[in-house]
Amino acid sequence: MTKLTGKCLCGNITFSADTDIKMMANCHCEDCRVATGAAYGTLVFVEEGSLEISGAPKVFKHTADSGSAMEKYFCSDCGSQLFGKNSNRPNMVSLRAGVIDQTGLIKPTVNVYLSSRIPSTPIDPNLKGFEKMPG
Repeated sequence: MTKLTGKCLCGNITFSADTDIKMMANCHCEDCRVATGAAYGTLVFVEEGSLEISGAPKVFKHTADSGSAMEKYFCSDCGSQLFGKNSNRPNMVSLRAGVIDQTGLIKPTVNVYLSSRIPSTPIDPNLKGFEKMPG
């Protein structure tokens, strides 16, 4: 088990999880790029039941190009994006890597939605890569 903790920029929302990390991915889809304001979003997937949240994040709901119902949780005070849910991954939650305190644990193993990446974004050739979301 891995202990993860983190917080939003202003500290009004904190979280912890004592869990196994199921997957880490760099997502280059347009939604992740626009939501984060970065070239891609790095996501850490854990079991939803392991996550304890202090504070009240707001949620933005939308439909992904895959048809999945998406939820993005963020702090209404500072705007930090914290968590996400995807209807195609029940009982899982994605943590935005940038809000996790244990930065040494962040080691993505895959790039997804490379078909949507910003062309100048460097890609690690040692990571698996997929044009869209696999399986």
